Order: sequence, then structure tokens, then C-alpha cells
Amino acid sequence: MAVLLAFLTMPARAQTLIEEEPPRTFAEGFIQGVGLPVFGVYHLAAMIGIGILVGIAARGILPVLAFGAAAIVGVAIQLSPYEIPAGGTFVALTTMLIGILILIRRPISPKVASAIFAVAGLVHGYSLGAVLIGADAVPIVAYVAGLLVAQTALGVASCAIVLGVTRWPAQRTALVIAGCLVMLAGGVAAIQAAGLIT
Repeated sequence: MAVLLAFLTMPARAQTLIEEEPPRTFAEGFIQGVGLPVFGVYHLAAMIGIGILVGIAARGILPVLAFGAAAIVGVAIQLSPYEIPAGGTFVALTTMLIGILILIRRPISPKVASAIFAVAGLVHGYSLGAVLIGADAVPIVAYVAGLLVAQTALGVASCAIVLGVTRWPAQRTALVIAGCLVMLAGGVAAIQAAGLIT
């Protein structure tokens, strides 16, 4: 929870430095693929939130993998002639939904969770893929690999932490705080999508 709070308060310029221009080499692509979802607080909050929900349900990491796979599809759509209308709004809404589900703290079935997280992954991947416009094939492949590594690692780690503190007396309080932080990240994303802040 402390890590999530720290990243939510991290200066926005850190993300700007990473996504300044499309990657040109394999190394740049991989670094950006790992870095962007970490420095992008909305994406970070969503990935950690998904891991928390998977830990609450304690039914395997399939939803985490569904999110990662859908994010790759979202990147592909970003690089195609097609587009997802109001992508920023959907990023905000899915992040807020994940926060709400954490606050409810009721396990949902793996199929339903995978469907919700796949939609979230699609729009988050679409947003994260914007940096690749104009990039060559090799950096794109490296970026996708880095993205998958980062998302899976964060989701699985969050899940493991939740499973590890199931008997912790303050678990409920920690989950409430985590849910509120994820919702806060989604709310800020919604305000940005509406153009009220930059």
C-alpha cells in the first residue's frame, strides 16, 4: 500500500521523460515497456488493484494474465488504423471500477473477473501504446515484452501480498485504503480526460 501511495505522489515529469519519443532500439523499447506502466499512476493503480482483487478471490492469477494479454491487443489497436473512442475516459472508468471492487471486497468468479480485467487491459494497453506511433518493429516487440513483464510482475506481487496478510488484523483497513487510492487515481484520470487539468 505504501508503494502505491508513493507512486501516486510521484512527480508527473518522470513519465514525461520516459515517453518523450518513440523507442529506437530493443533496449529502449523494453525499458519504456517496463517503465511507462509504472510511472503512469493510473496504469500502476489499475495493475496493483487487479492483483489485490485476485488475492481477495484467491482463485489463481488468470485475471492478471487476461489483463496483460488484452493490453497487448490494445497496443495493436493503437498501431492500427482503428481507434478506441474516448480511450482516456475508459482508462479512468476502469481504474475507478477496480477501486470500487476492492472496497466491496467480495470475491467475483474468475470468468467475470477475467472479462472485466480484459476490458480494462484493452483500454490501458491502447493508452500505453501511443508512444509507439512511428516506432520500428523491433522496439515495438521489445516494448510489448517489457509491458507484459511489468504488468504480470506487479499483478502477481500484489496478489501474493494480499494472500500473505489474510490474517493480519489491519487487513480490512489496508484494503479500504488501497481501494480509495485506486479510485483516487481513476478520478484524477477522469478529470484529465475531461480536460480540466493537464
